[in-house]
Amino acid sequence: MVEKRNGFRKRLPLLLAAAAAAAVCGCGDAVNLENEQAYRKKGMEQLDAGNYQAAIEAFDQALGQRVGIVSNLEEDINFYKAYAQIEAGNTKDAIETYTALVEYDSSNADAWYLRGSAYMSIGDAQAAAADFEQAADHKKDSGELYAGIYEQLLSAGMEQKAAEYLEQGLSMKGDGASACLSRGRLYLASGDYENAQQELKDALKQKEEAANLYLGQAVQALGRNEEAKAYYEAYAKQHPDDSKVLYALGQIAFQEGSYEQAQEYFEQGLSGKGVGNRRELWAGKIMALEYRGKFKTAKKEMKAYLANYPDDVQAQREYTFLKTR
Repeated sequence: MVEKRNGFRKRLPLLLAAAAAAAVCGCGDAVNLENEQAYRKKGMEQLDAGNYQAAIEAFDQALGQRVGIVSNLEEDINFYKAYAQIEAGNTKDAIETYTALVEYDSSNADAWYLRGSAYMSIGDAQAAAADFEQAADHKKDSGELYAGIYEQLLSAGMEQKAAEYLEQGLSMKGDGASACLSRGRLYLASGDYENAQQELKDALKQKEEAANLYLGQAVQALGRNEEAKAYYEAYAKQHPDDSKVLYALGQIAFQEGSYEQAQEYFEQGLSGKGVGNRRELWAGKIMALEYRGKFKTAKKEMKAYLANYPDDVQAQREYTFLKTR
């Protein structure tokens, strides 16, 4: 589907005709599909290893196998490619990839939201807000989406716009597990921890396991670390490889001075597949190493971290310190 990073968008008008021709011919498509899946697998392996440029190249190879065919597989590869581009520091390239996705399918709420997040990360709050509006229009029943939009707009100083999403999200009706979870997530994002707990406990009573994660976040924000740990551990029993809960458990261990245990949690999170919070986990691991007095290892890790995230000013200062140890 894509031979170069921006090739998909340029070929969009031709995709349907090419797909029809491919369907008629069918020549060699089975082999091309096998190659595409193999390159996707290679890209995922490189992504999990943190080799983002190699992952991008593998995903491009995958997308070049069946030019003119668009299916869920090609969309999936593009999403992972965009993630790799962001992790590699190529946010503008990721925006191009997301643009290709929304131009192909304008109802793809996830692509609109992720492109908006990418715009926000480079300081273009207006473009981000426009994309968030599109995402919300195409996914009206997602409290998680509203919460993510609310948080990002609030952090950009767009309080009035953020409040609109909070109001819309909290107006969702229903007493089912999903509705309670969505409202609880929104209350949590707004800092209303008491109402968040009430909604999330209602969701938990209805066997909504994800509520444990957000309940942990709510009580942790109130300084009740032991209670938070209990919620996190309950969630981790069902989702042992979830990098979000492993990061949260690592944070608590770090705050309690259990730096070795914190490092273990962060490393476990980093070892998973499709880790969405690799940057936070890696930074946490480095700080745990530093507090354990493992300065040589911490310095080596920080050097590698900065090669991937050169814009992290705080990490740059910390690296300067580590070089003196």
